[in-house]
Amino acid sequence: MQKKIILTITSVLCCWMMTAGAQDSLGTKITYDLSAETAVGAGDYTAYQLVTNRHHILGTRSNTAYMRGAVEVEHSFSKDWTLSGKVDMVASVHADHKAYLQQAYMNLQWKNFFIEAGSREIAPALRNPLLSNGAFAKGANAKPVPQVRIGTEGFWTVPGTKGWLEINFDCGVGKFMDSGYRENMFNEHRGANYTYTSGIYYHQKHFYFRSNPNWTVYATLGIEHVAQFGGTQYKVDANGDIVSVTKSHNFKAFWNVFLPLGDKNYFENNTLEDWVYGNHIGSITYQLTWNIDKKHQLEAYLDVPFEDGSGMRKGNGWDGLWGLSYCSKKEGVQYVRGALFEYFQSTNQCGPLHWDKGDYPEPVRSQITDMVTGNDNYYNHMFYNSYAYYGMTPGNALIPSPIYNRDGYTAYRDNRIKAWHIGIHGELSPRLSYLVKGSYREGWGTYDVPLANKHHSFDAMLQGNYKSGPWMFSAACAIDRGNIYGNNTSFNIKIGYHGKIL
Repeated sequence: MQKKIILTITSVLCCWMMTAGAQDSLGTKITYDLSAETAVGAGDYTAYQLVTNRHHILGTRSNTAYMRGAVEVEHSFSKDWTLSGKVDMVASVHADHKAYLQQAYMNLQWKNFFIEAGSREIAPALRNPLLSNGAFAKGANAKPVPQVRIGTEGFWTVPGTKGWLEINFDCGVGKFMDSGYRENMFNEHRGANYTYTSGIYYHQKHFYFRSNPNWTVYATLGIEHVAQFGGTQYKVDANGDIVSVTKSHNFKAFWNVFLPLGDKNYFENNTLEDWVYGNHIGSITYQLTWNIDKKHQLEAYLDVPFEDGSGMRKGNGWDGLWGLSYCSKKEGVQYVRGALFEYFQSTNQCGPLHWDKGDYPEPVRSQITDMVTGNDNYYNHMFYNSYAYYGMTPGNALIPSPIYNRDGYTAYRDNRIKAWHIGIHGELSPRLSYLVKGSYREGWGTYDVPLANKHHSFDAMLQGNYKSGPWMFSAACAIDRGNIYGNNTSFNIKIGYHGKIL
């Protein structure tokens, strides 16, 4: 069904583009982008910094390349109404995927509000897309998930507040398209996997509130939340047979993930994994921004991860993304346009134990008087296996994605980490810019399967970009050193062209 929706959107966009030339050129814009990129070098993988937080466009395998073509159409009916859409296709060699649609969507916008259907690379609502490691739940590391979504384009000033309150929200429902990938990994790596889930549905939303951004100091507070629901789980039972369990994806199921209140009788109802229906991941954001002057800005922020109520109550200690970011808004060449430092920790997870009387039948249940809610096991789940899309985490990429598990295991093996990250970018001339990123992390495995010796990795990249009219040229060198991704050295070249049809 989801593939039919994407094909329908693609067909409509193609027909629209063919007829757009007959419309008023003042109200219609048609542009296209062509690009080619390659990464070659030594090691088993393309260096981490070249791949991460790019919507899985560049393959994780070493010595990879792709060609990409996209056409975007935008038509303004009036100053308030705009209809836009895009088709974006990729063909790769020695990559995780060969040929596919990266994006295909249609968007109808009225003032600051929109409704959209399809698959789209969505920029982070708050974090710097060039420098940051991204959000815990709604990151930019995996391919875009096809969905129907509504929300605001940027922040919207709430009427009647005289400009002191703005909101940014996004809410959508869609479906993971990687059922075939999950099934293949299960069949090809039976020694590592005993279960997989197909037909997974997806829900995402965020709500952010901020005070007037023109004040000297203003605050941003909000929450982001994603959930996997529905689907069919296949697993090997004690007799070696494959058995399946299917979860509902009707409106009631969607409501239960949109407002997850839980089932207090989940053991009697044989839904142990559905104390709260579905697999829920999210974070709560606290952010302060200082406008040093009209051209310079400094931000401090904390994203607190959660997978259940214990995380939302900040029972997970120092776990979170702690960041400090600088931004220059001055025109012209700026040697430092932006700089960022982030510390990410996910070691606590509300403690190593989970001891809840609701997990046991009588007479054991009545004998349990204490409750310990821990071992959140970030990104892993007993029914959905893992919060991953085509093997890549859709959240914070510092937690190594399952696609890097050499034995084909499809869940996260190392989700208890500490990491330090820096990023700097700027311009050396009107046409020449640079980007530098570096991360160091240490990992201890999971609470269920801890590592005997901690893993570590240092990952860095230096990139230069040159723009001349519609042309863009990029060259980069990146390295990995450690025992998470191994020792990789990659050299990267990208050429892009942006053209206008109408």
